[in-house]
Formats: sequence, structure tokens, C-alpha cells
Amino acid sequence: LAWAGQAVLDYRCAAADWAGALSALDSMQGSLTKVVYRRQRAVLLTARAMTLADNDRDTARKLAQEAVKLAPDLVPAAALAGRLLAEQNELRKAGRLLEAAWKANPHPDLAEAYANLRFGDSARDRLARVQKLAAKSPGGIEGALAVAHAALDAREFAVARAALAPHLAMPTRRVATLMADIEQTEHGDEGRAREWMAR
Repeated sequence: LAWAGQAVLDYRCAAADWAGALSALDSMQGSLTKVVYRRQRAVLLTARAMTLADNDRDTARKLAQEAVKLAPDLVPAAALAGRLLAEQNELRKAGRLLEAAWKANPHPDLAEAYANLRFGDSARDRLARVQKLAAKSPGGIEGALAVAHAALDAREFAVARAALAPHLAMPTRRVATLMADIEQTEHGDEGRAREWMAR
């Protein structure tokens, strides 16, 4: 009975019993489409990896990588796998994984993980890396925001403004907030920062 299996799965998830939830999902596999099963399994593997990330990083890394194989566009899985691979100094593998996830689903968490692949890099190094990532989804707002954030950290205000320029006519809340941060940090201009925040 599919409803009974779903009830067990829901109960295990509510209790954060990810191993039990994975077992429950496996017992329901026959009643689910392949796509739904793979996606749900990836989500549960990611949840389990996140709970293990502080105590058992090796297992967490393996679970996150398995989740990425099942659902390459699942942002939490890719971001976690990228971070954990980078910690193991598997920078190329981490970079490729994050780039693939970014192409499928550009997201700020992926940009942050990609920017911080190498521990101890300068803000300018991180900016260069983020610019490379943003170029993989040209014209996208997530790439522009990621570049602007990294440029602001690197105090490259002209680069930050240029990245956001195409999105200023109809700014989203995130674009306006970032422009306020740029005005405040570059010029200490409270008035312009407030204008952006009001928009």
C-alpha cells in the first residue's frame, strides 16, 4: 500500500531518522516513478549527509556525492559535496561538480562554495573564480549577483557596479540591497544607500 509506505516515510523524516527514511523509500521504490524515486533518495541522502557533516566528514562526503549523482541540480547536495571535496584537496573534482550544478540551477550557495574552493585565497582570487563561474550562465541574475558580491568583498566597486548594471532598471530586492551595500562601502553614502533600500 503506497499510502502506508508514505506514512512511514513521513514519520521517519519528521523524526530526522534519515537511515530509516531511506529504508522506507527503498521499500516504496516499485510504486514510484524512477525520476521521483531518484530525486527523493537524493534529498534524503543530502539530509543524512548534512547531519553527519560535523562528526563524520568522510561518510557525509560520500553521501553528498551519491546524492549529486542522482540529482545533479540539487543545490544543497552539490554545495555540500563541493565543500567537502575541497576540504580533501580534490579541487578539480569539486570545481567540476559545482560547475555542473550551476549550469543546471544557478544558485547563491553554489557560487559561495565555488568562490571558497581554496582555503586562504585572497578576495581577488575568489572574484576571478566567481567570474569564471558566472560566465557559464551569461546574462543570468544569479551570476551577476555572485560577481557583485565577490567584487564588493575584493573592493572592486567598478566591477560590482558593472555586474549589476543590466539589472538596475527593474531591480529585485537582492539587487537593490547589494547596490545599497556598494554605495555604503565605497562612498559611505547613507543617502544613496537608503534610496536603494527604499526601492
